[in-house]
Order: sequence, then structure tokens, then C-alpha cells
Amino acid sequence: MITDTSAMDGKDPVSSSNSRIHLKKEASRAFSAIGLICIGLGLLAIVFGSLPVRLLDPAWQLQVSAAFISAGFSLLIGTLLVCTAEAFPVTSAPLKDRVQLLRKICTWMAILYLVLIPVQIYAGVRVLRQSSNEEGNAQAFWQKFKRQIEATRNEQELRTVLGKLPQPINLPTKLDQPFAVFKDGIISQADSRFKALAYQAEQARLKRLQNFISEAANNCLRSLLFAAGFAAFTRPKPGALSLLEHVLELFGLYRPRRRGS
Repeated sequence: MITDTSAMDGKDPVSSSNSRIHLKKEASRAFSAIGLICIGLGLLAIVFGSLPVRLLDPAWQLQVSAAFISAGFSLLIGTLLVCTAEAFPVTSAPLKDRVQLLRKICTWMAILYLVLIPVQIYAGVRVLRQSSNEEGNAQAFWQKFKRQIEATRNEQELRTVLGKLPQPINLPTKLDQPFAVFKDGIISQADSRFKALAYQAEQARLKRLQNFISEAANNCLRSLLFAAGFAAFTRPKPGALSLLEHVLELFGLYRPRRRGS
């Protein structure tokens, strides 16, 4: 004899089924909404992290790359949540279309994060060169200043040279030392200051190089991981391989399962 346990418990099977469907719909909507919010937050971080726009400035290119890397986790989580919302059996047709569009966008996002790797290296090298050029110009200026002082033959010429500096040096009305002794003192001070600046510039250059190598390695690896993450969502149709699986299969790191096995 077959008994209906749901009837014995006083529960309506139809009502219970409708309740489960309602919960699945609510869960699907919640996943989709939170996912879109995460994606929106990531996009806002990219937009505001890219302002003001200076396309040809390598510092701006590094700034944009950093903005994409900072927003990558939020974008990935948002994409995961939206795609998870599609997995519910009660998913609406508009949500399925939205997910398909999102998967297509993920293909371009994966490519973008791969492109960011050489962009960061190229822009970082340009920034290092600009800083080195500025320091080289400063050192050249001090060398030129030293030669100009050495070429002076009297007090008036020395006053003229010192007065042409970006921050003019005003000498007292009357020198308390013979001109030759005073000029040697000025040269000695300038040479000492130049050597100190050259040492500081070299230390700053080494520190920038170390920071660049560390940051470039970190950012490039993160860009590669984000590219792999977005590539995992690029599935043109249900059951098809994602872009990441195609790449892994190409290198022999992934073997797709055959139907019926």
C-alpha cells in the first residue's frame, strides 16, 4: 500500500513545489543583482582611476593598468555571480541573453588583461628613462655651472654667473677674501654639492629600478591570472569549451571529456 507522506504531514505537494521554485527565482535574482553591482563597482574604479586622461603619458598608462588590476577581482566576482544566476533552472530568458553577452565581453576582457602585460613593462621603462633623463639634465647643469665659475676672471663676472642661477646667489657688497680664494671656495662647495646630488640620484635610480621590477612582476602575474579567470567564462554555448580550456588543451594540460565516457 502506497501512502502519501506529504499528505500525512499535512503539506501540500503543489504548494511545496511552488515554494521551491519561488526560492530559486529569488536566489537567481539576488545573484544577478549582486553580480551586476560588483561589475559596476569595478567599472567605476576603472573610470575614476583613469582620470585625467593623458593617452601618450607613460605614467597615465601605468595608472590605467593599475586601475584595471585593482578592479579585476570585483569584475571577476560579479561575472561569477551573474553566470551562477543562470545555472538555476528557473532562469528567465532576459538573464540568459545577458549572460551570453557577458561571456562574449569576457573574451575581450581576457585579451585586454593580456595586452596590459607588455603595456605595463613598456610604460614602466619609459617612466624610468624619463626620471634618468631629468637627473642627467640636473647633473649636466651642475657641471656647466662649475665650468662657468672656473672661467670667471674677476669679481664682477662671478657675480654675473651666480645671478643667472634659477635661484640667484647674492654675494655681499664687499668680499672678505681675495677673489681667487673666494672663487676656489665656491667651486669646492659646488663640487661637493654636485657629488652629494649625484650619489642621491644614483641611490634613487637603484630604488626605482628595484620597485619597478617588483611591481612589474606582481602586476604582470596578476594580469595573467585575471586573463585566465575571464577566459574561463568565455563559453560560446552550453557544453562548449571555454577559451581557457582551449589554451590548456593546446599545451596538453587539459583533456576534454568525451560524451558517454
